[in-house]
Order: sequence, then structure tokens, then C-alpha cells
Amino acid sequence: MSACPPEAIIFDEVRGEYICTETGEVLEEHVFSFGPEWRTHEPGVMDVRVRAGTPITNKVHDHGFHTEIDGRTYLGRKLGRINKEVRAVSSRERKLVRALRLMNDVVGHLNLPNGNLLKNEAGSILQSLSRKGLIKKKNYKRLVAASIILAAEATGTPIDKGLVMTICEVTTSELWKAMMKIRRDSGIRIRSKPLDPRKFIDKMANELGVSAATKALAHRIATIAKKDGLTSGKGPRGVAAASLYIASVLLDERKTQREVSEAVDVSEVTIRNRYRDLIDNLMIEVDV
Repeated sequence: MSACPPEAIIFDEVRGEYICTETGEVLEEHVFSFGPEWRTHEPGVMDVRVRAGTPITNKVHDHGFHTEIDGRTYLGRKLGRINKEVRAVSSRERKLVRALRLMNDVVGHLNLPNGNLLKNEAGSILQSLSRKGLIKKKNYKRLVAASIILAAEATGTPIDKGLVMTICEVTTSELWKAMMKIRRDSGIRIRSKPLDPRKFIDKMANELGVSAATKALAHRIATIAKKDGLTSGKGPRGVAAASLYIASVLLDERKTQREVSEAVDVSEVTIRNRYRDLIDNLMIEVDV
């Protein structure tokens, strides 16, 4: 074997071989790699390295530390059902599984672009509640609804609270009590992130049926209001609705405050108050 300069020696991770790039000789083979195993299952993606194995997540009770069984065959589906049954051993784990299953279903119905982030945050809250034994058969729906809403506040995610309550079959009073219980008894410190009014404008604009130009102007108004500190302490939905109302008037795509209120589910009083705040402080002239 001829001598090969050190700078010409490379390691082929796929074959486990040291190769000389000048002569093409294999200097050493069957070399074991003790580093992490990396795989990617994304077709056409060659430069993305994805760690093998299930990622750690709060969306399931065992944080993703379990065996996935291929369910494409009858035997695989049967083994998969058995595997799911034996994964939750204790009564506490079974209650947590029930709560997490409902939480994942509810967030899935909300159809959010960052749904996985919300699921992980809400799952973390439910995991903490389970460790303290606070999840019961009679209250898990309330705790799930409260966990989702608190997680949305913590991540700054706009959600339809009414839809969450409807799917979980809880009343406003039950939701409020569950949120107080989580804050008081769970020991979890949840810091609410103020919601950005601009996050509500796109959906409200679609519900109101206004043009893209009106929606863009509403975004501009809300951006300036946020920059000038006019949104501090104000409900984000009210600011978004008022911005859309002002934009519709300025671009002669007039919508009445009642039409806006009914379309976006914000009271006329709130829209009127936020409208006055924006008009007075942003020096906007509106011909009514």
C-alpha cells in the first residue's frame, strides 16, 4: 500500500471507511461511529439532518418515549392497539391520556398555523396537573379548556375561546373556576404574553368581506397604534375591529359599526370606544 498524505485522507460516514482521495485506496474499513444516528424521511431533502427516533413532546403522556408500530398490516394494527393500552399503566396516567387526547383534538379543530406549539404548551400544563393528582374524571374537560386558553395566552396565540368551550362542553363559570384552580393549586407560573391586534385582522377581514387594500390599511393603522402605545391595556380584538372599521371608511368601502360587530363578534360599544381612541390619537380624519 502506497503512502497517503494525511491531508488527503477523508472519512466516509455512510460506509465507515477511511479513503485516500489521491489514490482512491480504502485505508481502513468497518469503522464504527459512536455519534448520534441521523436520518431524514423528507423526499428530495438531502441537506436536512433529522435525529432518528420520536422527538420529545408534551402532547402525549410518556413524552414520546415509546415504540411506534407499523399499522399497515392487520397484525401491526393489533399490536399497536395493545401497545397503546399497556403504555398507560396507572389510573393517573389513564386520566392524563384522556385529557391529552381531548386537548389534541380541540387544538386540531382550531386549525392554527402554530398548533404544535400550542399543543406542547397546553400539554406541559396538563402534565404538571397530573403529577399533582388534580386531573379527575369529572373535571378533566374543564382543565383541558383552561389549559388551552392559558397556553394560548402564554404563547401569544389568538384562539376562539368560544369554540374551545363548545368542544369541551364547559360553561364560562366552569372555565373561570378551572383557570383559577390551575393558577392557585398547580404551582405553575404562567406568564401571559400580550396578544398583537394584527393577528386578528386577517381572519376578521375575511369574515367581514373587505378588500385586500382595506385589510392592508387596517394592518398599517394597528401597527402605528401599537408603536405609539395605544394598544396597551386594550383588548386586541377591539383594536383590530376598530382598525378595520376605520380602514373601510377611509377607502370608501363603508361598513357600519353594527355590520363589523356582527361579523367579528365584538360589541359595538367596544368598537366605538377603540375607534375614538385611534381617531383622537393618530390624527386620522374620517368623513362620516
